[in-house]
Parts: sequence; C-alpha cells; structure tokens
Amino acid sequence: MEETQPVFIDLTEAFTTDQIFESREAVVSWAREVGRQNRVTVIITRSDVDTGKRGRKSKLIFGCDRGGKYKSNKNNKGTSTKRCDCPFKLRSRPLKNVEGWIISLICGLHNHELVDTFENNAFTRRLKEEDKKHVDELTKYHVAPRHILSSLRDRDTNNVANIYQIYKRRSTYMKNLKGPIIDMQHLLKLLEVEKYTCWSRTHGDSNVVKDIFWTHSDFITLLNIFPLVLIMDSTYKTNKYRLPLFEIVGVTSTGLTFNVAFAYMDSERQDNFCWTLEKLKELFVSNTSFPQVIVTDRKLVLMNAIEIVFPSSTNLLCQLHINKNVGAKCKQYILKKDMQEPILELWRKIVYCSEEKEYEKLLQMFEQTCVDNIIFFDYVRDTWLNPYKERFVEAWTNRVLHLGNTTTNRIKSAHWSLNKFLEHSKGDFCKAWNDMNDMLKFQIIKIKGSFEISKGRKEHIYNNPFYEKLIWVVSKKTLTDIVHEYNRVSYVGNDKGACCCILRNTHGLPCACELARYKLEGVPIPLDVVHIHWRKLTMNTDQEEEKLANDSELDITSEMNKIWKTWKTLNVAGRMTLKSKLHEIAYPETISMCAPLDKIKTKCGVKRKKGNRLKEFDVYRDPSYFEHVDTQVSQQASKQHSQQAPMTSQVRKYFDEFPPLIHPYIEDIVNVKADGNCGYRAIAALLGHSEEYWSIVRQQLYTEIKSKPDLYDVLFKERLQEVTDSLLVTEFENQANEKWMSIPDMGYVIATKYNLVLVTLGKTFCLTFFPLRGAHNGDMSRDRVISIGFVNESHWVQVKLKFACPLPPLAWHWKKYRSDESTSWAIAYTRRLQHWGSLDLENISDYMSLADD
Repeated sequence: MEETQPVFIDLTEAFTTDQIFESREAVVSWAREVGRQNRVTVIITRSDVDTGKRGRKSKLIFGCDRGGKYKSNKNNKGTSTKRCDCPFKLRSRPLKNVEGWIISLICGLHNHELVDTFENNAFTRRLKEEDKKHVDELTKYHVAPRHILSSLRDRDTNNVANIYQIYKRRSTYMKNLKGPIIDMQHLLKLLEVEKYTCWSRTHGDSNVVKDIFWTHSDFITLLNIFPLVLIMDSTYKTNKYRLPLFEIVGVTSTGLTFNVAFAYMDSERQDNFCWTLEKLKELFVSNTSFPQVIVTDRKLVLMNAIEIVFPSSTNLLCQLHINKNVGAKCKQYILKKDMQEPILELWRKIVYCSEEKEYEKLLQMFEQTCVDNIIFFDYVRDTWLNPYKERFVEAWTNRVLHLGNTTTNRIKSAHWSLNKFLEHSKGDFCKAWNDMNDMLKFQIIKIKGSFEISKGRKEHIYNNPFYEKLIWVVSKKTLTDIVHEYNRVSYVGNDKGACCCILRNTHGLPCACELARYKLEGVPIPLDVVHIHWRKLTMNTDQEEEKLANDSELDITSEMNKIWKTWKTLNVAGRMTLKSKLHEIAYPETISMCAPLDKIKTKCGVKRKKGNRLKEFDVYRDPSYFEHVDTQVSQQASKQHSQQAPMTSQVRKYFDEFPPLIHPYIEDIVNVKADGNCGYRAIAALLGHSEEYWSIVRQQLYTEIKSKPDLYDVLFKERLQEVTDSLLVTEFENQANEKWMSIPDMGYVIATKYNLVLVTLGKTFCLTFFPLRGAHNGDMSRDRVISIGFVNESHWVQVKLKFACPLPPLAWHWKKYRSDESTSWAIAYTRRLQHWGSLDLENISDYMSLADD
C-alpha cells in the first residue's frame, strides 16, 4: 500500500515584509489579509502588553489555525479536530524609541493543504465590530435576519458570516438592551420612558404576573376623542408564555383603526375580562363618554363581562363569523348539496333584512325550506336567532349607531398587522412590547396624516355648493358616504318609508330623504346634521384638557392628604410598607413582579410531518373551525362510501333477528355501542350525527313531549310521567332497563319531532310511524325514511333499507291520534304499505296487536 507523502507548502515570501505598521490593529489586519489571500487562516496564539512590570513587553505571536496538537481524553468519543501541528509562526513587536510595529517571520511552512473556501471556518465567520454595529442597527428596525446577512455581504464581498452568527448577535443585542435587571423590571421601565399607562396584578401572594394591561398616552387621547365604537377580540401564540393577548381597537373619523389597549391574561375567564374592561373604563376622562357599541364574537364570558362593566353599551356580534358558523353547520346537517346554497341564500336574506315584518316572513320561509332538516333549523333558531337576533340581524342593528362596524374584521386585521411585527411566538413581554410600540408609531403617523388630508385636500367631485359647508371640516370618508347616499335620492326622494333612514341611524349622517329635502330647498348640507364623530380631525385637545384640569375627577389632592394622614398614624413597620408601595409607583422598574414561570419550549418550532397531528405547543397558527368544515364533509362522504362495502360476518349475524323474507330489502346493518342508550345512538347516527349525539336526542324528545301537552297527554294518558322519566338520565353508560328506548311510545315522538318516517323491525313486531302533526310535502324524494332494528331482545341497531322498499303496517295509535292534515302521509305511502301486505311473512305474529298495547 502506497504511503501518503507529507505536505509542505512554503509561504515565506508572502509573509516576509519590511513594512512598519502604525499600530497593533494594523499588524493584525495585515496578517489576516495576507493569510486570506494565500488561503490560510492566521490567528493570534499569544499576546502581551507592556505594563511597566519586569518581564512584560508588548508583542504579538501569530500562528495557523491548524497549529498545535489535540489533547485527547477519555470522553472524546465521536469528536474530531482540524489541528495538525502546523509549524507556521509570525512575531510582531513595537519599535524602540520610534512609533510603529514590525513583523518578523519565524517559520513560513504549512504542513497541510490550503483551503479552497472560508465558508466553513469558524474563525473567519466571526463578525467584525463594524459588522456588529450594522446588525444591531438593522435589528432595531425589524429587518429580517436573512436580509441582514444579505446586507453584510453587499457591504463586504469577502464576508463569510452565516445566518447563525446573525441570530447570535441579535440575541446579544437584545440582552444588552435589557441589562442586568429582570424582564418585568425592564418592561416597566420601558413603559414609563415611552409614556405608557400600565396596570398589572399577580397570582395571590406570589410575584408571578397574572394579567397585565398597557396603552400609550396618544391612544388614550384617541379613545376619548372617538369613544363611540370599540371592537374586541383575543389572539394567540404571540409570546413564549402562551398567554392569550386581548386587543381592543377603535375607529377614527377618517375610517382608520387604532389600537386602544393590549392585555395579556393568564386565562379567558370572566374575572380576567372584567378586570381588563375595568382598566379600560378608567381610561375615559368622563363618565358620559363610554362606548355606545362594542363588537365582539360570541364569546360568552366576554359578553357577560361587557354587560357587567359597560351595561349601557350595545354588544353586537360579528355577522361574518355567524354566517360562517351557520354555513359550516349547513354542510354537516344537509347532505344534499343542491339544497345547501338555497338555504344559505335564504339565511343571508334573514341576516341582512331591514325590517322586522320582513324578518318574520323570511323566517317562516326558512322554516318551511328546512322542513326536512329540522335539526339544522333548531340549531339556527336556538343558537342564534332566539337569543341573539337583536345583536346581528340588520332589522335591529340598523337602529344602532355602529358607524358601519357589524363584524370583527377590523380587529382581525389588527391581529394580522401585529403578527407581522412580532415575527414569531418565542418572545417575552419586552419583545412583544417593543414590536407593539413600533407598530403604534407607524399607526399614529398614518392617523395624523389622514387628518391632514381631510383638512387640506379637496376632491374635484365635491366642487358643488351642496357640500360647501362640509369641505375641510368633515373627513374625506364622511363626504364619500354622503355622496353615495345622495345617489339614492333619484329613486327614494323625500319618502321616509322608502329611505328607511339607515345611514342616519347607523352612521349619524344625513340619509337620502334628508338630502332630498335640502336639494328641494336649494340649501347646502348643514354642518350640524353630521355627527360630531365625523367632524373631529385633530388630536389637539388642549381646550378640553384645560377645561378638565379643574375637574374633581382628575384632582388628587384628597388622595395625597389621606396618604399623608395615614403616614402620621403608622408605626415604623407600617411606614416602611407604605413607602415601599409608593416607591413602586414612583419607580416601577424596581418592582419585584416576575413573568410567568412555566415557559413552553419553542426552540426551532415544530416540524409538520405528513400523517401526524401537530404537537400541543407548536408555533403554527391553530386552524379555525371553518377551515376544518370541508375536510370533515369530505371525510363523512368517504365514510359513507366505505359503509357501502360488503357486510362482514359479524354484522350478517343480525339478519337472523329479522324475518327471512325481509332480507332482500336490507342493504346494511350498522351496530352501535350497547350501553343502554343504543336506541338513541342509532337515531342520532341516522339523523346524520355521531353516536355521541344520543344525549341531545334524548333532550330534544323530552322537550318535544313537554312542548305539546295537548297531543302527548292524550296519547300516553297515565303513562306520560313514565315516558318522560325514561328520557332523563344521570349516567352516561349502563342505563337501567326503564331508561331504554321503548317502542311504540318513542316511535310516535321521533317521527313527529323530526318530521320523518320511522320503520322499526324485529322478530315479533314491525311498525311504521308517520308524524302525528303536519302535512306531507307531496314530494317523496325529499322525505327522510330511517329504520332501526331490535336484536337479541335487548339491543337496537341501525338498519339501512333499499329505496322504495315495502313498509310495515302503521302503528295503531297513529290512526287514532293523528291530525287531519297528517293523513296525507299515509296516502303518499299507500302503495308501499300495501306491498308489505302482499308479502308472506309467516314468521311475524300479530304485530298489529302489539301496536295497540
């Protein structure tokens, strides 16, 4: 085997020089530059400085980064080294009696190959001092690390720093800003310097922060100038503590959004929201300027808190999210796709109708359209319309001065803007505040600019004497809204009934009938008919502040006198305690409060792997409910398709529980969990839900019986209490026999409640149940026919029958207690009932008598 020849590369000529260098730094720079040109890395191996002590002289000794030998030990398994005892050495020293440094070469040989690139060299990747300053400057202005790296390489083509060096320097920069104080002390110091108002509270007797609320003084001013409408919502994954961030925004006269305040809360309970809203309430300089309208999503704890803290405010709900919820439920409950869009279109008409009479008509149409989908209609009615229609249906919201804000789109846009500044969810409170502060600076500049545009620029479209009193006095948005309303005058005229005065009620602006009257009178639009909100085009509130300066609400004389009197009555310990509290108010950076202790590991994020669910604490945005709907519908369709596969032997055994001559009409038998709720589980599944919907089915049947006493009191007579008690359970499993589904009793209730045809099959009975109330719609293709089977004398299963199969005889009590209009059901299914009679069912014994029991 051929032995490897030793390598010796002589760079003596390159490193030999008679040059005198001005300083120590010049020597280092020359040595490294010559090394880079010759493809070696020169480092300082030893150095010293003349301090005047004996034996101490200034010197520099350079060597190759591959010089020296690696010292091995027992724990160096799996490690590597680049050292090969390279003999290269330079020596530099200052001249005596003359300014300058000289370099002498001791050895110019290298015993290794020269490098082709410095990209992987840890020493050459280090940032220079000027590079560090550049990184710090760009980090301050939120430049992305990849762009910082590109900027460094544009400045110096020989710079081989990588992205890791940028992240490391950014981290050092942030730590240097904070200094030795803890995070919360640094945050409170920053809040004080930047003129923020801040409140916080801790967990019980501990120093761990529970909730913290802050806002800037400029935005307190904006809040008191534009207090009419506020929009509130929470956003998540904005900090490493995983605390939800509650944002509150308002609307200016120019239509721009401004952030009123931010609050980090340890949880979203009513107590947290009440505390936050109480602090918001303290920002108003007058008790008469509280918001008239607050727009939120249907978050019940927040709605309850608003009712407690701002009882006089109208809490509107977001129309957009309600429509999305209803649309999602429509896809889940209504399986016929050709029916989904007509139903949703009718729903939208209900939401956006302008009068109560129109609402009632549309609601009746909606109920008739959903006659075959009673579950969906019950959801819409019970979840949205009955409890909350006044909060989102325009027939009621058009009476409220909401300035056009009927959705939470503004707050969602504010979330998106904030997330752009936050960049990631691994920062602490100081990082989050710093990003928010930068965002607010841009926001306030934009708002002030919009004021100046409205006061100093006139659009040519307004060159009309009709608008002369409004130009430069109201916002540009206001003029645009009035011009759009003026276009309605041509077909509305001065008829209030045709106008509906929606713009007057919702925006405080002249509506079409008012504009028509001014047009007929030949006068310009008066300024006083425009709400004061639209006439505020400045943040200068000097006169108002001067007026309030003497107001008792802002006077602290009595509080200071009380503190002084209390001070005099306290002993030494009490005075120390009071001084400590006052010291925290005067010097918030000394407070002992600390950030939450339970941090979440978010380093490097979480990789999304195919087929795996995301981990609990990833840094990705959680998908919303609406993003899951299409996937769920697709999965349900796939599941239904898979259920059409050939029956297994385990399911086929149930065929013996039914008469043999019925077998040709059975497509499939689907088992459900046997826990005493099996009958209701089967009904829930056949209605299009999961089995776990059984408890809701029980409750709905109970409500059905209670809501129609005139029907069921006569039907069940003295057994009414027994039947209703069988629907009420206290346990989730192992129900007693008296809690099981009983047929024919429940058959009447199920068919009537859900407006469907119920078929029950068994060894000793087969019955058909039609609704006791309501007429048939005349279209059998739209009817819902479901079937359940009784097996093993103790268990109910789902039975899927073929289309247009024969139907067993009617339960006897149906004929006796049905309404006249319900007779149409029996007429529609006469042929299928007669088909059953023609079958030779020799194994079925007198099921008609069972129906009479």
